[in-house]
This record gives sequence, structure tokens and C-alpha cells, in this order.
Amino acid sequence: MRLTICAAALAFTQSGAPSFAGTWTADLAGQQYARLQLTVTGTDITGTITLGDVHFGREGAVEAVTKMTQDARATPIFDVALHDGVLSFARRDDVEIDRFEMRAVNGEGQLTLLLRSADRAELASQGIAALQPIPLKRTAR
Repeated sequence: MRLTICAAALAFTQSGAPSFAGTWTADLAGQQYARLQLTVTGTDITGTITLGDVHFGREGAVEAVTKMTQDARATPIFDVALHDGVLSFARRDDVEIDRFEMRAVNGEGQLTLLLRSADRAELASQGIAALQPIPLKRTAR
């Protein structure tokens, strides 16, 4: 049994968990609209996410920031899993649960919001087929 636990811990560490540790931010024209703070302790990844309000253009990219992260509150992430280099997690909004995936490659991050079918339909009604991943920069380790 001990060998299995050690092997699982080693696999987790080798899969890139430390590459996610730190503070990641996204901004548009100097206005920060996303901040993800991740801590790796042993085999656990914990953190918080802060999201401002944004407007998406027809191509699915953030086009304007209407409320910056400084005005928003950080919410804890949960249901965190790392599989094949993709970190998945969730956060509780006031009434809903938002799900995300993050990839970290060469010090850069990409945050993808996993949309519910109702959200996809709403975006489609606005002429937006899909959202592009949000580019993140690590601002602290």
C-alpha cells in the first residue's frame, strides 16, 4: 500500500504541479480582469480566483473590461485536479458553479472557461460561437 501512495505522489509531482504555482494575471490595456493565485503543497493545489467583468467580441476574445479585479472579491477554488498537464478546477459564483481549465506552457498560462449549455446559447445569440482562452502571465511565484 505504501508503495502505491508513494508512486501516486511521485506521478503527481512529475506531471507538472509546480509549474502552476504562483500568481497569474490577465489584463487588457493595463486593466487587470483576472487573477489566479495557486499554491502547491506536496500533492495539493489550492488557491483563489478573482474575476472582473468583461465584454467578449465576436471572435470570443476579451474586448473590454467593465469592472476590474480590484473591485471583485477572491473566491476559493475547489474540485482541483491535474491530468495530462491540464489543471481543472471550479469556483462558486453567487448562485452557480463556474468550471475552468488551465494550461501552463513555457511560463505562460491559458485559462479556459468551461461553459454550460445555457451560456453557450446566450453567446451564440450574440454571434459569438466560442470563447477564446484567456492568456495569463505569471506575476509571482
